[in-house]
Amino acid sequence: MCMCSMPNRISAQDIPFPRFIVNSDASDIDSLIPDSTHIQAHVNGVITECVIKQSFVYKGTTMLEASLLMPSHPSIMIHGGLVKVGNQSYKAEMQDKEKVRELYDQAKKKVDPFFLNWNEANAFQMHVSGIQPGMRVSYEIRYTQIMKPVEGIYTLTLPKPLKPYYLKILDVVPLYRDTFSDTSFAELTDYPAGRFTSIVRVSKGGVMHACTAKGFDVKDTESEYTCTLTKAYSGEQLSVSYQFANTEPRENLMLYEDNNDKFFLLTLHPPTTKKMRDTMHAHEYIILCDSSSLETGAAASFWKAFSKGLYASDRINIQHYGNENIQLSDTSVHCTDIVLSRATAYVNRVQETEGFEPIALIDRLSNILSQPHSENMSARTIIILSNGFVDASTDIFEQVSKQLQDANIFAIATGKEYNERFFDAISRLTMSEPLTIGGSHSAMDAQAEQIVKVLQHPALTKLKVGFDGFNAIELEPASYPDLYSERPVMIFGKFKGKPKGRIVITGMMGDIPFAKTIDVSSVKQSSAHSALPYLWAKQRIALLIDYNIYERTNQRITEITKLGKRYGVQTPYTAFGIVGSVIGKKLNPAIMYQPLNLSIGGTMVTSSAGMQLARTNEVEVEAACNYQDAGAHDEEGLISVGSVMTEKVTDNAILEAYKLSVEQQLSTMLGCYAEALPKYFHLQGTVQILVIYGEEGAITEISLADSELNIPEVDACLLKAAQGIKYPNTMEGMVQISFLLEVL
Repeated sequence: MCMCSMPNRISAQDIPFPRFIVNSDASDIDSLIPDSTHIQAHVNGVITECVIKQSFVYKGTTMLEASLLMPSHPSIMIHGGLVKVGNQSYKAEMQDKEKVRELYDQAKKKVDPFFLNWNEANAFQMHVSGIQPGMRVSYEIRYTQIMKPVEGIYTLTLPKPLKPYYLKILDVVPLYRDTFSDTSFAELTDYPAGRFTSIVRVSKGGVMHACTAKGFDVKDTESEYTCTLTKAYSGEQLSVSYQFANTEPRENLMLYEDNNDKFFLLTLHPPTTKKMRDTMHAHEYIILCDSSSLETGAAASFWKAFSKGLYASDRINIQHYGNENIQLSDTSVHCTDIVLSRATAYVNRVQETEGFEPIALIDRLSNILSQPHSENMSARTIIILSNGFVDASTDIFEQVSKQLQDANIFAIATGKEYNERFFDAISRLTMSEPLTIGGSHSAMDAQAEQIVKVLQHPALTKLKVGFDGFNAIELEPASYPDLYSERPVMIFGKFKGKPKGRIVITGMMGDIPFAKTIDVSSVKQSSAHSALPYLWAKQRIALLIDYNIYERTNQRITEITKLGKRYGVQTPYTAFGIVGSVIGKKLNPAIMYQPLNLSIGGTMVTSSAGMQLARTNEVEVEAACNYQDAGAHDEEGLISVGSVMTEKVTDNAILEAYKLSVEQQLSTMLGCYAEALPKYFHLQGTVQILVIYGEEGAITEISLADSELNIPEVDACLLKAAQGIKYPNTMEGMVQISFLLEVL
């Protein structure tokens, strides 16, 4: 596995439809003909639960192999799938990852599994062999999707049905090589699409301003909008758009009871139009930046765009953290021309200032929290400009969570290389989309302009939510920010007892007070809100994983595993396995499943290029597949030093010499890798080691900063080997070394 940069994330609406990859180049003979397709979706505010069902009839003359594939976006959480082939039925269920690995190893002893490796993030994959002529093949996939508003309007775009792809693979071709021809995946002409039906239900959960649809007939009832496809489908793009708010923020509440657990989702939706701030709507901004944001010019680009929207009544302060301990002012000051000129000079400097003790980001945040709000300020916003390579621990996440009760926090990744895990964790805590400024000066200026449009348009400040007589528990998130034009505020969790009492929401729209009261007893529970448990579980698991990266505990691992299995979420400790059932005594077709990098709102993708496929015979086994493997035993691994990052040493000659010295001592680490490869096929990714030098040049700490492997035994071996390296004494402070693990 490897990490890709945040800007490369695909659109939340760009969700390819499931399709079969068929192992045959004779599409006119081995025809897997679509018979019917049905898409059903339940929209519940910011979350949609979708079910895709599709049926095929095999019209060929020989036994066929195929692989069902569904690439998806990180906002999608797949809960499993069901495949039926003739009289066989196979269901993907979440299990302990070790159990899945054992089942897969048992299957490999009989025959190499039919395998397809798709170079796409979060791909869901089930493999089918032994499809006999005349058989009916069908599948069902369920997933939930987090919706994001654009100017207050949510849009669900349904994926278009795709025809099967045909790809011929010879038995003699090694499994792990790119084996498809230049003509593979060509779109077939005059291929029947079968019958298509669809229905989308949009729950109101209170008052909804509007709902429109393209390609659907819309029916308005008391509790929901029902969108039905009543005419023959001609291939057009189908979508449903809805909005809760108009000119003012709008709240809605949804309740759902799942056995003994009771869930709720309270959402504050931003208005569709942005209101320009006036001079009476004064705001306090505190910018925290590290050396990297100044050296790359990202801080200067951000300030150039940000300063345009400041009023003289606003207050500003810029503080440095990390190797330098300097600041624009002791406290936030009014944005006079003199102050703005000083701030511009501050962010445009590139040289480091010596003679000050380093200060950690968490200390800066603690100091801000201890300071009272400036007089007459409507809100406080903290903006972090950094590459994310900070001395972080779970304490910093706790500090950010506490800070949200007092201020808004936005973390902006700067530069070409940055710690994505840090920014993903902060984004989840603050309910913000990941933000980044990097590249050329013109690119950074454009990115900064877009970010500023979000940061300087709060729709509702000083937001407070109170529960009066409503016993809300296990809230996610524990703290919440203000409402912004492109960011709804979601408060979800569980509740005890009967749904009764009141929820009181207060805040300020500029200088106008905002207050809403929800009578919980008047809100009806609905089976259509069945996606709420998944939303809660997704957020809870993601936060636990974030904390576990920086401070691993058995208690968190147990809770992550338990939640993953219960709600069908892939985690570092759970994976999908296949459970089969047989009707009659015919031979079972082999069905394998490969959960590829299903991240929780993250950016993991496979690092191997292209598509890989292999032919196998039928196998009579109920099997499952490891999350990253391919049955190849003759692969070798290579470890190299990808980068050396430090804030104090910027001389390229010193950095290259340091990198070369470390790279010449990798024999022990390579031994760890070579020993792990037979067990974890195609094991690859980046492992980052943190080396900290003390004041006198001695090394005080060598630790694992990050690993994309997520395999404790391999990480431990690599760390021990890294601790045995003799590092040059030419560095100061904190040094981040990236080791690249690659399969040859």
